[in-house]
Amino acid sequence: MITLTDSAATKVRQLIDQEGEDGLALRVAVRPGGCSGFSYEMFFDTDIAADDLASEFSGVKVVVDP
Repeated sequence: MITLTDSAATKVRQLIDQEGEDGLALRVAVRPGGCSGFSYEMFFDTDIAADDLASEFSGVKVVVDP
């Protein structure tokens, strides 16, 4: 489960607004690699699949691969 605090959501919203692109969501991803066998990434994404898990925090959409 992922949660954004109000202050984190405010900051992410500011960053998304600076990008100037409609439909951006914050994607949280886990990739193979890194010291523990996985690395974690966060980036803005417009490519949202139908099976992505999505939540919204203070107007910020957060998506995660199933």
